[in-house]
Amino acid sequence: MDIQELDIALKKARKGDRDGLAILYEHFYPKILKYLHYRVGAHVAEDLTADVFLRMLNAINSQKGSFTAWLYTIARNVATDHFRSAKTRRETRLNDDTASNLAAEEEPTDLDDAHHDIEMAIGKLTDDQRELITLKFIQGLSNAEIGEIMDRKQEAVRGLQFRALSALRSNLMETAEV
Repeated sequence: MDIQELDIALKKARKGDRDGLAILYEHFYPKILKYLHYRVGAHVAEDLTADVFLRMLNAINSQKGSFTAWLYTIARNVATDHFRSAKTRRETRLNDDTASNLAAEEEPTDLDDAHHDIEMAIGKLTDDQRELITLKFIQGLSNAEIGEIMDRKQEAVRGLQFRALSALRSNLMETAEV
C-alpha cells in the first residue's frame, strides 16, 4: 500500500467508514502482530493486537503526525501495560522441557534450531534493544519513525542500534558455543 492509499483509507476511517477501517486493519494487523510477537511472545500477541486496534478505533480522530508511528506507539503502550499487569497476576508458562515433551512427535529442523537461537539471543537483550531490533529489522521502520515511537532523537536511535547489534552478536556467539 502506498502513502496515498493509506491517506485515503485513514480519511475514510476517521469518518467511521468501515471500508477505510478494514483497509487499515488488513494492512497493519500482520505488522502489529509480528511486533507484539517479538515483544511479548506468541502466547498473547493476538489478544494484545486486538487491543491495539480497539484503542486505534477509539482514538483515531485525535491522531496526529505519522499514523504508522502512532499505531506502533499504541502497540508499545499495550505491551507495557501487559508487562505491568503481568507483575500483579500469576501466569503459568510452560518451561522448555514441558514444551519439548508436548511437541516430541515433531522432529525439529535446522531452521527451527536457528529460529530458536535467534529468539533466545533477542530475549537476552534489554527491552529497548529488543524493541529497536524488532522495529528496525523485523518491521523495517526508519530511524525517524523509531525515534518517534521510542521518543528518542535519531542519533540516540543509531547509538542504541549499534549497542543492540553488538549485544545480539555476543548473545548469538554464546548460543553457538553451548
